[in-house]
Amino acid sequence: MNQKHDDAGRCRTCAEWKRAEAVANAEYDWSRATDCRVLLRRHQLGAGCPGRRGDR
Repeated sequence: MNQKHDDAGRCRTCAEWKRAEAVANAEYDWSRATDCRVLLRRHQLGAGCPGRRGDR
């Protein structure tokens, strides 16, 4: 299995950003949650994401 994917075939970096956003939201850190969403989107649009989304 590719190291960029978890056992279910999802991108690990995407999962890490989503998890970080959830933690930030739980801590009521809206600025950090927004940063996580922006960085997730940049990652998904870049060439480094195996589940690359270039549709928007």
